[in-house]
Amino acid sequence: MRASDAPIDRTERVATVLPVGQVARLLDIPAVTLRTWDARYGVGPSARTSGLHRRYTPWDIDRLRRMQRLIATGISAGDAAQLSLQDSLPAAAVDQDRRIAELAESVAVDELAGVLDDYLMTHGAVATWTELVSPAFRILEERFGRLGDCTDIEILLADAVQAAVARYLDRRVLKSGAGRPVLLVQCPEERHTLPLTMLKASLLEVGRPVILLGSDGTDRAVLQSVTRSKPRVVVLWALVRRPGQLRLRNRIEAAGCPVLLSGPGWPASAEPLNDLPSAVDRLTKRHRFTRNGG
Repeated sequence: MRASDAPIDRTERVATVLPVGQVARLLDIPAVTLRTWDARYGVGPSARTSGLHRRYTPWDIDRLRRMQRLIATGISAGDAAQLSLQDSLPAAAVDQDRRIAELAESVAVDELAGVLDDYLMTHGAVATWTELVSPAFRILEERFGRLGDCTDIEILLADAVQAAVARYLDRRVLKSGAGRPVLLVQCPEERHTLPLTMLKASLLEVGRPVILLGSDGTDRAVLQSVTRSKPRVVVLWALVRRPGQLRLRNRIEAAGCPVLLSGPGWPASAEPLNDLPSAVDRLTKRHRFTRNGG
């Protein structure tokens, strides 16, 4: 995942289609509830196979996730269904990415916190990252390319998002579920913590057990955590390539734990996870990870 990831273009999503049972497992919703939502509110599968079996598209699943998030805020199922069927963001959300970049530049900390809080509660972690935070960082990166004067603004925005996510998790009372956790680890000397923070929140939203190891963890601390927590898989994040990260990966795998790589600090040939939605989908699949991350 990168701070510069483009927002999701829902017209160009991978054309994967899923039956109701798989969608129910992915979202932790009973299949009977999905069928009820389809029958009552029209929030159902829109694709058909060659055998005319109905299947959920990625956009259908996005709608269901939005409906879940809206219901969690106290909105009725019927109203949440109507809102989830909107193909575009509410008018109030238009250009919010530019707005939060401007609020960070103006050091309007309280107003910035309010916008982030509202967006998280209404849209959830994945949408907040892809539709709001990541585009805002791209705006600041473009400014840095022109003027080279906004490092402090980027730090302020990152801190504000970290704090907003902490409040969101507390308000939603999102906690790890049962089972072996996903262990999120930053590579040596990596200080960009926000992508893993957003991944942790996104996994907690769907009830997946997850542990985020702090940025000051040494190789020894990481290996001790692997031994202690016995994770299902380790996600190893790097923004840039640094000495020691390949050694850490090898040591984790030597300890018998599979590793998934994430971030632009890994070569493309390693097929790292480079966007939040695909990372969440990969980590919520019900299959056994192998030592090569498969």
